[in-house]
Amino acid sequence: MQVRASPEARELVREGGGRLFVWTRKGRCCGAVTFLQASTEAPEREFRRVAAAEIEVYLAAGIRRLPDELLVEVRGRRHKHLEAYWDGCAYVV
Repeated sequence: MQVRASPEARELVREGGGRLFVWTRKGRCCGAVTFLQASTEAPEREFRRVAAAEIEVYLAAGIRRLPDELLVEVRGRRHKHLEAYWDGCAYVV
């Protein structure tokens, strides 16, 4: 899995302790769509570290198949937050 993080995302991860946690959340609309969530704070669940060159990345233990590419960007102006994209999508297929 290749991790590409924007410079702003790398900086936000560093400011948040240096670790990025990525997990899934089931959508309530649009059928059975599973969205990605990302944060420097781990929610109450189990994670496993995956190899990444630029930042420490932890995926939720329930994520079995890795994407070819995980893209990490920062969104928001007032309340900046991290967004992760799985092979270019905001959801897991």
